[in-house]
Amino acid sequence: MAVPPESRFITELDPGDSDVEVDSFLRRLAAHKRFTAWGLPIAAVGTELRGLERTSYATAITAVYRAYARRQGKARWGDKTPRYVEHIPEISRLWPDARFIHLIRDGRDVALSYADVDFGPKNVAKAAKLWADRVGAGLRDGRPLGDRYLEVLYADLTEDTEGTLRDICSLIDLDFDPVMLDPEATGKAALDRAQRYNPHVREGAKRHVRSWESDMPADQQEMFEAVAGDVLSALAFERRYQTTSAPARVKARLALKGIPFGRLHSTRG
Repeated sequence: MAVPPESRFITELDPGDSDVEVDSFLRRLAAHKRFTAWGLPIAAVGTELRGLERTSYATAITAVYRAYARRQGKARWGDKTPRYVEHIPEISRLWPDARFIHLIRDGRDVALSYADVDFGPKNVAKAAKLWADRVGAGLRDGRPLGDRYLEVLYADLTEDTEGTLRDICSLIDLDFDPVMLDPEATGKAALDRAQRYNPHVREGAKRHVRSWESDMPADQQEMFEAVAGDVLSALAFERRYQTTSAPARVKARLALKGIPFGRLHSTRG
């Protein structure tokens, strides 16, 4: 199975229910910065669509992934764009047989990780809202899909990697291979790209690179729960504050508006 870098263009180029004119689609795709990061010649996509002047958007976008998979010598393809968790109905409409894997990490650890990268929110309230919005959308839209949808807790992936990967393979009808346990063997190029954005990517799958229990100040823990406590509870994550205080809720609201409360601090120096 070939899995390219994040795409984003599935939703950004989607015309809705309309068919697409193939030449126009190829021009727009070639100009999309996420597509250029794939290193895939636009002519390879054109080859997949040869002989078509117009086609459905699903057919056009499938051609992109087929071309990428063909270049990788793979028969199947997938996508790993995190923000698509907010677009499950749209993607399910395009591919009615698609399988969805929702990988969920404790949002407080996610918030701490934002401090060490060059993207994402930099205060705890904004990190909590982004996490709650995206994870909440995944739960809302994914669970009704039944056996087409699998929730995977990051802690399970790190503590029982093989068992969790076997569950994922079962969902997508892919044979498990022990080489999947070695990221360097299966995705060195992807790791090289990811390291530009995530300094911890080659440290292996760890439950805690930074742990909210020890590394997040108590006032930030409470601010996070003031924003995202309901989603934490829906996933049975531990909560320190079953009822958050009025001051914490006020600080969280102000932080969401840009007041400098709850700034996340990097460990990178």
